[in-house]
Amino acid sequence: MKNSILLALTCFFVLSSCASLKNALPIPTDLESALALKEVLNSSTFKAIKTLNQMKNGGDALPKEIQPVLAAMRTLGYGDQVEKVTKSIQKASSVAAAESELIMKDAIKEVKFKDAAKIVVTGGDAATGVLKQVMYRTVTKRYSERIDKELVKTDVKKFWPLAAGAYNIFAKEKVDDNVSDFLAKRAVDALFLTTGAKEKETRADYKKVGSVVVNKVFDYYKDKKINTKGKIVKK
Repeated sequence: MKNSILLALTCFFVLSSCASLKNALPIPTDLESALALKEVLNSSTFKAIKTLNQMKNGGDALPKEIQPVLAAMRTLGYGDQVEKVTKSIQKASSVAAAESELIMKDAIKEVKFKDAAKIVVTGGDAATGVLKQVMYRTVTKRYSERIDKELVKTDVKKFWPLAAGAYNIFAKEKVDDNVSDFLAKRAVDALFLTTGAKEKETRADYKKVGSVVVNKVFDYYKDKKINTKGKIVKK
């Protein structure tokens, strides 16, 4: 009788353990966590670019900081060139914006995530933050080069340094006397800011990404947190 009870208890615990193992989510590898973050970033970037394009279509596509510089052009006696310069800058900015998705995709491919699992668990716009920290200069440089390629065909690079210099004499916040760098920095800042906002949205409904690896990684870590010792633990 005693042996029968022990056998029954053993079978119960074995079956319970098997059921638990069957229901347990597989632990993602570091590579899978990194790939999931990159897919989330690609999705977030696409949404960000779409949002920014809609905003530009609904109003002035130029950064507001450009207006004082254009005003300085008028003060210097180049008022008849302002409209021409404005249109040239708008066109160059549009050309660069059209290639922004490719530029960001290349940056996302290149970025290396250390402790990818912790970035997943941190939540918010953590992945965008890492991308910006590592790739900001590279992305800005590519933007600037693309804008510059368009502006060399115009007189913008002739007038901008003069106007920027005049404006900077009394300005508290100076503007870059390199117009391509000036435009690129503002475009990239807006892109990273909007991508971060879209990352938060994507994380909140990650199933919509439609990726097996994203589902696996975020399903596993959704009930995890980072403790005071920096370890990933169950909430």
